[in-house]
Parts: sequence; C-alpha cells; structure tokens
Amino acid sequence: MTKQEQVKAIFIEEAGEIIEKLDIDIIRFEENCSDFNLLNEIFRGVHTLKGNANAFGFTRLGEFVHHFEDVLDHYRSTQESIEEYNLELFVGSVDVIKEVMNCELDAIATLPQSYDGCLEKIKNLISIKKNKPSSSQELQESATELKDLALEFGLSCLEQQQNSIERSIKDAQAKQSEGLNVYKIDLTLDTDCYKRGFDYLLFLNMLAQKALLLESFFNMEGIVEIDSFKSGENYIGKVSVVVLTSLSRSEADEFFEFLFDYEYEINLIEPPVVEVMEAVVKPSVEVAKVAADSSASNSMSSKSTIRIDTFKLDELFDSVGELVIAQNFIAQNDKIRSIDDESINRTIETLSKITKRIQDRVMSLRMVAIKDTFDKMKRVVRDTSKKTLKEVNLIVQGEDTEIDKTMIDSLSDPLIHIIRNAIDHGLEADAAERIRVGKNTNGSVTLKAFHKSGNIVISVSDDGRGINKERVLAKAIERGVISGDENLSDSQIFALIMQPGFSTAESISDLSGRGVGLDVVKTSIEKLRGKIEIDSKEGEGTTFSMVLPLTLAIIDGMLVRTADEIYIIPTLSVVESFRPEKEIVHVFKEKGEFVSLRGQYIPVMRLSDVFNLDAKRIEPWEGILVCVETEGGRIAILVDELVGRQQVVIKTLGKTLAMLKEISGGAILGNGDIALILNVDELRPLVEVSHV
Repeated sequence: MTKQEQVKAIFIEEAGEIIEKLDIDIIRFEENCSDFNLLNEIFRGVHTLKGNANAFGFTRLGEFVHHFEDVLDHYRSTQESIEEYNLELFVGSVDVIKEVMNCELDAIATLPQSYDGCLEKIKNLISIKKNKPSSSQELQESATELKDLALEFGLSCLEQQQNSIERSIKDAQAKQSEGLNVYKIDLTLDTDCYKRGFDYLLFLNMLAQKALLLESFFNMEGIVEIDSFKSGENYIGKVSVVVLTSLSRSEADEFFEFLFDYEYEINLIEPPVVEVMEAVVKPSVEVAKVAADSSASNSMSSKSTIRIDTFKLDELFDSVGELVIAQNFIAQNDKIRSIDDESINRTIETLSKITKRIQDRVMSLRMVAIKDTFDKMKRVVRDTSKKTLKEVNLIVQGEDTEIDKTMIDSLSDPLIHIIRNAIDHGLEADAAERIRVGKNTNGSVTLKAFHKSGNIVISVSDDGRGINKERVLAKAIERGVISGDENLSDSQIFALIMQPGFSTAESISDLSGRGVGLDVVKTSIEKLRGKIEIDSKEGEGTTFSMVLPLTLAIIDGMLVRTADEIYIIPTLSVVESFRPEKEIVHVFKEKGEFVSLRGQYIPVMRLSDVFNLDAKRIEPWEGILVCVETEGGRIAILVDELVGRQQVVIKTLGKTLAMLKEISGGAILGNGDIALILNVDELRPLVEVSHV
C-alpha cells in the first residue's frame, strides 16, 4: 500500500467517525436547537469532511457538504432561531451525506434519489437567508476601495515584489546556522483549490509551525472586479514563500504531497560564506531551543491518544491468555508446589498478581462504553415515531456501562429491530387508545444497560399493550410450532414469537411485526454467546432483555467431570445443579430417563453416551444433574462430579472437531489439560432422539 493509499484509508475511517457523530449530534441539536455550541461542533465536522472529501477526489460529497456548510455557517454566525422545517432539512442532509459517502466508497455512478432535491432546498435556503439588497453604487464603491487598497500596498508591481523577495532571502541567510535551511517556495494553486480543501493559508500555517522565519508574498494581479468575483474560486495566481527551517528537502516536500506537481516549486537557497554568521544566529537558536523545550513540556502534560488496529489488540489479548495459562501451570505444578521455600512461593504469588493485573489492563483496552450505540438509537426512535405518528419518549439508563468492542458493532441491528417492534406493535395505536386505558398520551421506551452476575444485560422496555399469551399459543398451535399438550411457562410462551416468520399482527407494517425480524435478533444474540429473555404483562408493557458475556474472548464456565474427562458448561445456560433423590427419577417406556423437578419432567442426558466414553454406568441419584436452559427447553446433564467454576480463555478447534456441533470450543486449564466447551443448544436434539 502506497503512502497516499494509507492516508486515504485513514481519511475513510475518520470520515466514517465524523458522519457517525453528525448523525448523533443532529438529533441532539433537534432536541435543543438553541445550543449553538453544539451547532458549532456540527459545523466543524462538516467543514473537516468537506476539505478531506475534495482532497481525495470525492467531489460529489464535497459539493454537497460545501453548501450544507454555508447554511450551518449562516445560523451559527447570526445565531438566528431555526425553523422546524429547516431542522428536518438538516436531519435529511445528514442522511444524504451518509448515502453519498457509500456511493463514493463503492464507486457507484448514480447518486441517491434524495440528493438533488435536498441540495436544491439547501441552495434555496442559503439564497433566501443571504439575499440582502445592495445598490449598484455600494458595489461600485466596494470595488473601488479594493482597487485602492491593492495599489496602496503595491501588490501589482512584480518588480517591487521581486526586490522584496530577494531582501527576505538575505535576511534569512543572515540568521542561518548549521542544521538550518533557507527555501524559496512558489505556490501556484489551481482555481478549484478551495473545492479540493486547500488554500494558501493552510500551507503557510503548516510551514510556520516548523519555521524560525517565514515571509510570504502574494501576487494579487489576478483579482477580478467584485461584480464578477466568485467566492468558490481562487484568483491569487502565485504566492512566494521564504522560509528558514530545520526541515530537509524531502520533509518539505511532504507538506505538498497532495498538490499537483505544477502547483508548487521548492528551491533550496545555498548559504553564503560569512564569518560572523555564527555569532548572529546563536540567540535565535537558543530561543528556538527554549521554545522547543516548552513545546515538548506542554505536549507531555496534555492527554494524547493513539489509533491501534483491533487485530493487534486481539493478538495482544491472545498472548496474555497464553501468559495466564503458563502462570497457572506454574502455580499448580506439583513439583514446584512441593518445594518448601518461602521466597519461591512469594515469587509465584507476585507473578500471579502481576499477571492478573496485566490481564485486567488488556481486557480494559477492549472495553468501550455503550453510550455511542445508545445515542444512535435516538435516531431510530425519532424516525419510527414520525412514521407511526406516535409520540414517544426515550429514556436511557446505564449508558456508561462498558462492553467488549468486538460486540458493539453486532448490537446495533438487534436493538433497532427490538425498538421498532416496541414502538410499532408494542405501544398502543394512538393517544386516544392510551387515554382509554388510563395511560399518558406519550408512549415510553426505556433503553437500559447494567451488569448482572458477571454478564451485561441490555433491555428495551415499553409501556404498551403487552403480549397476549393466549393469542401467541393459538398461533403457535395453528402453525404447528407446538402440539398443544406441552405445559409451557410464560417465558417459553413469549419465546415463541422469536420463531422464524411468527407474528400475531393482523397486518405487517414496513417497520416491524412481532416475530418478523425477531428470529434474526435471536440468531444475532446467540452468535455473541448470549440469550434473550422476554417478560410481558398484558396491558402494562413488554421487556426484551439481551443477556451477554462481557467479552467474547473469555467464558465463565462450570467445570464438570465425566469418566475422568473435564467439560465446560457455560454458566449463562446453567439453571441449577443438584443430586436427585431416587424417588424423583423416572424411566418411561421407550422415552428414557426423566427427573421430576417442581412439577416439570426434564429429560436426563448422559455425557458419557454423547461422546461414547468408556465409563462405568451410574444411576442418576449417584451422580450430579446439571439443569441447563436450551432453545428447545430444559435438559438435565448427568455428570460424575462438579469440579468448580472458572473463567477460561476460549480457543478455536481444528477443522475436524469444528464439525462437532455439540462442542463450541476448547480451553487450556491451569494444569495444562484441555477441556471442551459444550454447546448445550445442540445437546437438546440428541436427547430427543435418544428418548424416542
């Protein structure tokens, strides 16, 4: 990848972040359109996007944001109150920016359908706002004043300017010392340079930061009369710069790497041989050194950030995982533990603490607050509210809760589905219906994140109609999802709405439908090793809770032993473990073993049978039953003993073992043994087959 391609990749990443922030900020500004500090923030984002887009040839995006910037600039400078319909235009403009950015990235020739209409509205708005009548006499006077100003400074006299440049070069040479270079740089930017995000002052400011002396000379002969002047075009034909700097020729070239070759020329001025030059330069060098030291000190005291590829973070995390395994192996090694030496024991204990601290620090690098994801949902609520013509209040709680960065991106789609369902089908049809049942006219949707039992829970609650259990059951029986003989709990009944294509709605809207899209939500959450719980009270509302692990790299598991083999059951799936009494274990003819637990018959599954282990067959009351929740219902896994609960680093298996659906991964234990992680959802079908 060339340097320019690398810079372009950085721009694309930064542009995505800017647009993402614009999407959030524009909704915040719509809620409080008197916050002009926020409007300034939006303006800065659009301004940055404009310059970078034009610099990398994204001209369609550059043109749109250029005009949008003009509108924002007018309102932020005048602090004029913004009409509601213009706020809608602002929100729509951000949508167009997102769509155009995608077109530019995918090199799609056609523009979004709303591009031309939105751009025309923006142009009309700025034309109306800035259309202040001026007499031709005032225009003529302005033009005359400009001409007089140019003549006063003698900028049209090329000969005088050349003399000034030569004089400036001599002054720079007089201050030149070892390690310093004098350059004469000629800039001749094209007329479209502003649209590409460049102007002369940009380069002068960059050079000034690295210069001990800088003087510029503008050739203003190309300036046109004011009545034919266009603000978007550059009329300054040439700017000459004399600079004294420590930059090498190649470093100076880097300042102009995005300009065309004909737009700049750098000439190195050779220093004259002057004996007294060293004495003259010394004070300047000392001043520069003090300034540099001061700058370095300020830089050290200010907070700084660095971008790191997530792939490198993953590699670091894997390495720390290996370190933890090695440390555990040392701590649990029988030969080492048999050494009766206090200093060795103290060293191993110190190593354990340091390793744990390193693991926690690396874990924290992957953790980010869920606030940004929650902020995006404000836009979803706004748009869905307008489409359904329902007034909705969004309540956000726990937005500072942190979650693994690798999981954040996968949460947006499930949240969008659930929130749309909550507004479209969860809330009552209109304000009149809410008033009839004694509720406020405005519906309420609560988005909440919190920690619970070592997991993170993200819930979406509405105060709407709730789920009609009888209706769900009738639909499930009609579709053949269940037979009707099952004794289902409330949570199992509610879970039926997440079956593919399941819906109790009379008509399906373009936004959502209970069951339409919820199967996708369920699949997405399960890929994150999480689960969805639904709680609903008819007439009061519904809550969807997504229970997720804090990270995908580590799993909290219950270690069990069967036939001298260790297996790991994810604690997220474990309901309870117990040694059953003989009286509650039953064997039904051609059905297999069951355990009666609080009035519910749960099938018993032997791990030794699943994996064909050579083990002595024991009765269920002689072992331990671990009751787990699966997609198809609860099962009781028979094991010899419980080893304990432990957090382990997940390791992927080879291609051969990956074909076993009953196994989701492996882990290396502290003693060096390998334990397989069970996929309990895939064990349920095996139970059903063995119990037929």
